[in-house]
Amino acid sequence: MLAPTRHLATAAALYTFAAFGLTAESLAQTADRPNIIFLLLDDMGYADVGAYGNSYHRTPNIDRLAEEGMRFTNAYAAAPNCSPTRASILTGRWPARLGLTQYLPGNVLPHAKLLQAQLPLGLPLDETVIAEPLGAAGYATACIGKWHLGAGDYMPEKRGFDESFASGHLGSHRTMFAPHKWLQVPGAQPGDYLTDKLTKAAEQFIEENRERPFFLYLSYYSVHGPIQAKRSLIDSYAGRTDPTNRNHAVYAAMVEGVDQSVGRLLSLLERHDLASDTAVFFFSDNGGVASRAFNGGFRSGKGYIWEGGIREPLIVRWPKAVQAGAVDDTPVSSIDFYPTLLEMAAAADTEGHTVDGKSLVPLLRQTGELERDTLYWHYPHYSNAGSAPTAAIRKQGWKLIEFYEDSHIELYNLVEDPAESNDLSSAERTRAAAMRQALAAWRESVGATMPASNPDYDPARAKERRPTLYKPRWDASDPFLPRR
Repeated sequence: MLAPTRHLATAAALYTFAAFGLTAESLAQTADRPNIIFLLLDDMGYADVGAYGNSYHRTPNIDRLAEEGMRFTNAYAAAPNCSPTRASILTGRWPARLGLTQYLPGNVLPHAKLLQAQLPLGLPLDETVIAEPLGAAGYATACIGKWHLGAGDYMPEKRGFDESFASGHLGSHRTMFAPHKWLQVPGAQPGDYLTDKLTKAAEQFIEENRERPFFLYLSYYSVHGPIQAKRSLIDSYAGRTDPTNRNHAVYAAMVEGVDQSVGRLLSLLERHDLASDTAVFFFSDNGGVASRAFNGGFRSGKGYIWEGGIREPLIVRWPKAVQAGAVDDTPVSSIDFYPTLLEMAAAADTEGHTVDGKSLVPLLRQTGELERDTLYWHYPHYSNAGSAPTAAIRKQGWKLIEFYEDSHIELYNLVEDPAESNDLSSAERTRAAAMRQALAAWRESVGATMPASNPDYDPARAKERRPTLYKPRWDASDPFLPRR
């Protein structure tokens, strides 16, 4: 066992099955449901792997997933940084609807032009997390790796996951090599590499649950900083030429370290004859840090709503349903994973829970299209990368960005200008006005919290930051700190 958190006894499980209408007969009919492995990377750029055009990083195992599965070219994170995207994956809901629109616990700019939208302490406790309906449908569930959605009662083992391992609530670890200081990694010995430890825990979970359907949410801390990798891999990039002339051997080795772990998992599935019965997802929580990641020629990177901050690599290998080598150009979002996993698992959602996403199963099976032509983003915060509060709407091939500080907009034709280099807001005034109105209507529909004018605005001190830390209690009188 990874941790003593498995809590569904047989009688309780049967009661839950009945509550969802899943009788013994209906469970027998879903015996061919796939195991599901969801691999979530942290800060990986759109083109950090070979399958997306990278010729410097060595990623043969991830590339194999694409060769044997479906690669998406217009997949998006629901936010340009960590916690809100993770919340959208686990709930199927827009971050703006959840009130969780920034990484936790956020940051404070006391003298910026706007007061940032307040944040909860974690993913709201009344929200359903994907592990709950999957567990009720008979799946063994585990969260291994980065959580970053709150501490204490907000942690994964309190949110429906049977097991958890090294799921730090802050999303910070200070070092990739043990000891990790802010992160508890059971069994870690000095010098152990974090990516490898998470993979070992994942292997153990698969071994222990290979006789029943399982859902493994494997959330790597790589390739988030600190940028550290195993010396042998770093040295192997000596003399290897990066066409972009970055030649960032340590980052490349960090990416390859993840790829090696993917290879270990694929080999384990094959050894136990589970490969054909297992769906593997590969995704990143936001775009890569522009100074080191390959963001595919898209503008900017993590923290920004330009394409470089939200366009992600997405690969799905599902041998019994997905045609090998398939490519799909449909715009999809991280809110779509929740309904996708439910449909794959033949699982009923929790009563009363609604989702904003659409199931990707018709795309994966190539049997239909998504009945949706619009995606949205609401980021009422200042990011560590330097961006100001913004929002965006993508409708078909057009994308409008609204900047909250001064209310100006930018409009791009992503089909003709994927790098967002030619602002057409003046030339396409009618289109821009209609899209801006649609964006405002969506914000109202989801109850989005807007940033407010800051009475203490000081242009000379606007970029000063005051860090926030998790505390037992917040000072309710401090307008800058997250609300309960």
